[in-house]
Amino acid sequence: MLGLALAAAAGTASAAELKVSHFMSPMHHMQARVLEPWTKKLADEAGGELTFRIFPSGELSKSPAAQWKTALTGVTDIAFGLPGYTTENFPRTMLAVSPGIFETAAEATNAIWDNIEDIAPDYERAKLLAVWGSEPAVLMTRNKPVKTLADVKGLKIRTADQVSASIIEAWGGTPVPLPASEIYTAMDTGVIDGLFIDPSGVPSFRLDEVVNHVTLGLPTPSSAFFLVMNQNAWNGLTDAQKAMLDGMSGRQLSLDSAASYAQDAEKGMDILKKADKEIITLDAEAQAEFVEATKPVADKLIADAEGRGVANAADIAAALGKKK
Repeated sequence: MLGLALAAAAGTASAAELKVSHFMSPMHHMQARVLEPWTKKLADEAGGELTFRIFPSGELSKSPAAQWKTALTGVTDIAFGLPGYTTENFPRTMLAVSPGIFETAAEATNAIWDNIEDIAPDYERAKLLAVWGSEPAVLMTRNKPVKTLADVKGLKIRTADQVSASIIEAWGGTPVPLPASEIYTAMDTGVIDGLFIDPSGVPSFRLDEVVNHVTLGLPTPSSAFFLVMNQNAWNGLTDAQKAMLDGMSGRQLSLDSAASYAQDAEKGMDILKKADKEIITLDAEAQAEFVEATKPVADKLIADAEGRGVANAADIAAALGKKK
């Protein structure tokens, strides 16, 4: 905890090294565009009193779902992960992934931070550094194009969390929960017929090699992500270090992370188009069918949050969905 492994640093006799954990590849855009420049800037501002070491690819914990636990238990000092992998821990955050309420990653992220006082209790066992949303998910399939609600019936669709699983069930498909790192093989071998993911996953996981059809215009959710710090590691910082970290975290770090996802989502769609994949935009009649079928999912999210003790879940959901 605090990784108080003392590491030599330029200009000082020693520095506290903080471990940063995630399960993505070291080539993932979040490491290159966000985590590396962020930790470098922090280390520079700290004058060598803090250093950071990033552990990608699940080096500290192979399970994508375990990132939250690694931060709580001090296996790592800072963890990047998804609330959707352990939804029971994040009932308030999951209200922000209600289907169809956001059009962009920035919109989702700003809505979360506009209501952060209501959402923050999800993270009370750690120090929250950032929480953000991705671009909305799209539906990608290998063999069968999806142009109507009836087309989904019987398809095995990869889902990342209980929200997307509930959506696929509402549409008549069969949800198959898988981490993103397993999508390629599952599609390639026919274990799944399609997947639910935001387009940033295309360059990250080479999905253009296993996808042939992409359906747009669906009432889909964003994915939520967090960056959290072990509470003991946070407590071990000096007041000046805490102030520095606070100044470089929060809404702006969250928006920077959301922008990175949006950038790769645009890149992903460009890759699919250049590969001549079929891009399907639903007509108004088909879209209305999907919207109607999806309505119970939002109600269930509120009911689930209330069942986990969030008495004001309906108010939080309404505030998140309110357009500014």
